[in-house]
Amino acid sequence: MKARLLLALALLLAIAIAPSVTLAQDNGSHKLNDPTGAWLVRFHIPGDPIQHREFLLIVFHKGGTLTQNIQGESGFDPSAVPLPSTDPNYGNNVISSPLSGVWQKTGWNTFAGTLLDIEYHNSVIPPNPPDVALFQFTKQQIIGRLTEFGDQMVLQVQLTHFNSNGQQIDDTQSFPANGVRVPLEILPQSENTLPIPPVPTP
Repeated sequence: MKARLLLALALLLAIAIAPSVTLAQDNGSHKLNDPTGAWLVRFHIPGDPIQHREFLLIVFHKGGTLTQNIQGESGFDPSAVPLPSTDPNYGNNVISSPLSGVWQKTGWNTFAGTLLDIEYHNSVIPPNPPDVALFQFTKQQIIGRLTEFGDQMVLQVQLTHFNSNGQQIDDTQSFPANGVRVPLEILPQSENTLPIPPVPTP
């Protein structure tokens, strides 16, 4: 009788623990229609003056918020000096903050999001402190669709730039992008290749 009681208790404990273990090991592979998770995204902006910029990392949080980092956002020349806005090189040496925003589903496997960043100059003229004058705000709007088994996505992205008063300062830019879900690998498992999204077609 005692052995049966211990066996029953062990079985109940295993049942109670199983869901948390399953959730802890969830890599999003079952999310056929849910983008929640981390994604590596490849994009192409026609005429982009920043050479070879083509990747970003974006996280769709369960609560409906977004965070994103883009290749090259923190690169700058620490010896640069501020230029007047009339100078053709005024846009050089601009640093972008990580993007933050919100998202929601728009259909069974479709979604939309809006992100915002702060772009600013970073320059020093000794003995003055660093100058971090605002360059512009950039609003990034996305519409997307999950493909395959929910581990890939196709996106259309639109960028709009605003000044410090919130007024649009130039035309919008639109471009396509492709994404792949960042897979969870639990050690000792570790793949020797990384899933890279294909180059988007215009």
